[in-house]
Amino acid sequence: MRRGLLVLTLAALAPLAGQAQPTGDSVGDRIRASEQAAESYQGPLDGPWTLVSATGQAIFAFQLVDRVGGAEPLEGVWRDLRKPTTPGDIHFIDAIVRRPTGLVITLNAAPGSPLVTITLQSEAGGWRGVMRENGVDAPVRLRRS
Repeated sequence: MRRGLLVLTLAALAPLAGQAQPTGDSVGDRIRASEQAAESYQGPLDGPWTLVSATGQAIFAFQLVDRVGGAEPLEGVWRDLRKPTTPGDIHFIDAIVRRPTGLVITLNAAPGSPLVTITLQSEAGGWRGVMRENGVDAPVRLRRS
């Protein structure tokens, strides 16, 4: 009885004789078309970003959600890359304000902890600005990860 089920299953999975099967190129083309269609619903800031210091040290990792058109508010999460990875170390971004000249990102790791404010202006290939943390300003860049 089990052997008959196996044969039936294999027969159902086998390609029909004489029927063309999709080639690797056509499957790849369909995957690329699907990716492009999905990206058409995303704004330019959507995706992974890394905030780095003037020396290139990674400070924060961001995953942003930017819906197409820019009318919806930006959303995202962040993680402090200067600390070891631990459970619960990913936080929601408290605020991202899109301005005509740039972005202002506000982070708060825990209630009662000091806010971190990042003010950025667009430049070719990313963003440049200043991060204020514990009352100290430091030059930073935001680049796509």
